[in-house]
Amino acid sequence: MMTIRPIYQVSAEVTALRELGPGYYFLTLKAPEIAAAAEPGQFAQLRPARVGTLDPLLARPISIHRIFPQTGEVAFIFKVVGRGTTLLATFEPGETLTVLGPVGTGFTVSETATRVALVGGGVGMPPLFCLAEALRRTRPEVTVELFYGGRTRDDLLLLPEWEALGVTVHLATDDGSRGHHGMVTGPLRERLSSFEFLAACGPRPMLVAVQQLALAAGVPGQLSLEAHMACGVGACLGCICATVSGNRRVCVDGPVFALEEVTFDA
Repeated sequence: MMTIRPIYQVSAEVTALRELGPGYYFLTLKAPEIAAAAEPGQFAQLRPARVGTLDPLLARPISIHRIFPQTGEVAFIFKVVGRGTTLLATFEPGETLTVLGPVGTGFTVSETATRVALVGGGVGMPPLFCLAEALRRTRPEVTVELFYGGRTRDDLLLLPEWEALGVTVHLATDDGSRGHHGMVTGPLRERLSSFEFLAACGPRPMLVAVQQLALAAGVPGQLSLEAHMACGVGACLGCICATVSGNRRVCVDGPVFALEEVTFDA
């Protein structure tokens, strides 16, 4: 039976916004309904238009980084890459955003897995942190390791927070400024056979490489896909991806799919 997940459209107050590094921001919103319903791997549609304006018209999909049900807050990490995120970075605490969420399917880690690998690239890291926090809270006996890649060391965020969770972190950068020089699949390849489950989120080339490695090693897992979205609720069909069972919508059928389900060569 298909699970019906609640989605709320709310006016959420900005409770914190700070710069983490060049172009990266940490945002916290007061959204009790979303905080109560959200699961690791889901996202929200944030519309950075101030009250009384229609610019920008479309919301931006951003993965949920942390969930605080006790305070009714949800946190996000975003990178300034265009007009929408540029405007989002100018909001001040006390201002409000129109938010739709939580949207999509979250991660489901196998109940028998005792060693889990998380593989993140760039802004694919935040939903993995959310998953790691949930595992620490509900299944503290599970060993979790993060394989985290970026273009430079400036793209590797919140490393002390990962260490505070007790997660072993393996780093990689394209320019060699931190950790392994090259793709994050370098250190992953060396240790992949020791894991019983893998969850990955990041740019398409990284996911393609991770999928190939995991399938060859026989390690099950899930991939969280990134896609351009307009509506975020499956109506516009603007975020279609190819799978072994046909075309699916990343926003509502995903963004999390079984590792073997996605077909990147279509």
